[in-house]
Amino acid sequence: MREGWRLGAVGLVFIAMFTVLGARLWFVQVAAAPDYERQAESLVVAFRTLPAPRGSIMDRSGTTIVASKFAPGIVVDRIMIPADIEDSIVQQLSGLMGVPAVSIWAAFDQAGSANVVHLGTVSIDVAYYVWEHQSRLPGVSIEEVPERRYPQGSLAGHIVGYTGKPSAAQLLADENLDPNAIIGKGGLEASYDEWLQGKPGSEAYQTNARGSILKELLRQPAQPGDTLHLNLDLDTERVVEQALGDAIDLANQLKHEKGSYNGLARKAVAVVMDVTNGGIIAMDSIPEFDPALLREVSSRQLESLVRNGEFSYNNLAISGQYPPASTFKAVTYLTAVEENVYPEGVNGPNDRTECSAQLKAPFTDGSTQVWKNWTFPRDDGYQNLHEAFARSCNVYFWEIALRIWDQYKGTDKENLLQDWARRLGFGARSGIDLPGEQDGLVPDRALFEKRKEMQLENPGLRLLDQSRLTTASPWFGGDLLAMATGQGALLATPLQMAVAYAALVNGGTVWRPRVVDRITDVDGLEVVSFPPEVVRS
Repeated sequence: MREGWRLGAVGLVFIAMFTVLGARLWFVQVAAAPDYERQAESLVVAFRTLPAPRGSIMDRSGTTIVASKFAPGIVVDRIMIPADIEDSIVQQLSGLMGVPAVSIWAAFDQAGSANVVHLGTVSIDVAYYVWEHQSRLPGVSIEEVPERRYPQGSLAGHIVGYTGKPSAAQLLADENLDPNAIIGKGGLEASYDEWLQGKPGSEAYQTNARGSILKELLRQPAQPGDTLHLNLDLDTERVVEQALGDAIDLANQLKHEKGSYNGLARKAVAVVMDVTNGGIIAMDSIPEFDPALLREVSSRQLESLVRNGEFSYNNLAISGQYPPASTFKAVTYLTAVEENVYPEGVNGPNDRTECSAQLKAPFTDGSTQVWKNWTFPRDDGYQNLHEAFARSCNVYFWEIALRIWDQYKGTDKENLLQDWARRLGFGARSGIDLPGEQDGLVPDRALFEKRKEMQLENPGLRLLDQSRLTTASPWFGGDLLAMATGQGALLATPLQMAVAYAALVNGGTVWRPRVVDRITDVDGLEVVSFPPEVVRS
């Protein structure tokens, strides 16, 4: 009897338990199902890329030129923004960031199918405002992002270059490129982007419907980029920059004093290269380039600076192509010595001849007949090759070219001067590890005849003067004379002049100029080094 009672009690307990469980199951599956469904739908698992800090750039002594530092940045997840208030959100961001709304829309468009868009860094005050008003800015968050810092200001700005988001063309060319990635767009930042960019990390997290992060699920930290160690010496760079500024001031002062004021001098360039290995010790180009300005001023202000000659993207040391003028006489000097070609009546470099006020050339091909020395109307005495170089006697060097023309016109040796120029690096890029280098130009008969052919086929081209199109050959003796003193169609970059002069003083070795000496990783271990490279000797 007692056992039956116990079994009955146990049975009642089980019945009660199953009744409660059944009721709870019914509640979960039926009564509370809509609530749980709404909660589940309000939780989202999101993924984002963690940008990697770009590597630093240092001079030869370890002084930092460029570094990365984390700063608050505005990130927009467009999925989290209700469509009916997206325009309002963009207008608010425009005011907070001080950029036109159209620029933000452009960033959205450029991101393409990517939902997360990095709009850029902001001040601490703006970051706090976004944090405090998160409910009014759905889909907008503040994240720590790496930002480029330039402790030396504009010093060596053209060399280090700048960074930015990929252009539409770059995204089209590389479908794997992240629209939010920061890539090198000029200078060393572009040349060594592969090493500087590092490896992005990733993160998975859970958010609610407002986009607030509830829980981090997974995190793979980003790996910083490598560090560039340059041949550049900042102390020398600073001296060169000051010297160029002083030279511009002096040029403008002399213009004013001599009454030949026809506009301010605004440009100056200098290159300092180690003649024993090609290392670039200093390279400065004015108008200057300050990478920090690209994010500190508006595009309209930047355009104004460019128009006023206060800012330039172009590194004139490698992209500027100019007639080298009398600096090229060193090449004509070398040609005379190596080929034993001197003015008529002169038998060697130590024989003297008169540096007349002018040269009358017996040309019959359309060339200039009378060539005036810079001392005109007076003569400059009797000079040998060395003295003519020191005094910059145009007539002496014209007579060298005239001798080449008279002896070798129409033969394989007609290009003696051009051949020596090319051996020294003129007419071709040096191969320096910077983007934007130009070739320069070494003119000769073949070039002018090609231009004539092109212009006859397309009269709209203006490659040559019309008078040259009716002659047997468009290449005149006067063209060679002009080249001998660095004029005419001859063009060279300042870097080409530095490479050539280095070869002239080091015994004939043409080095490939190089800015970067070596690269190290985040632990300071060497990744790669760049030993000096001989182009020709």
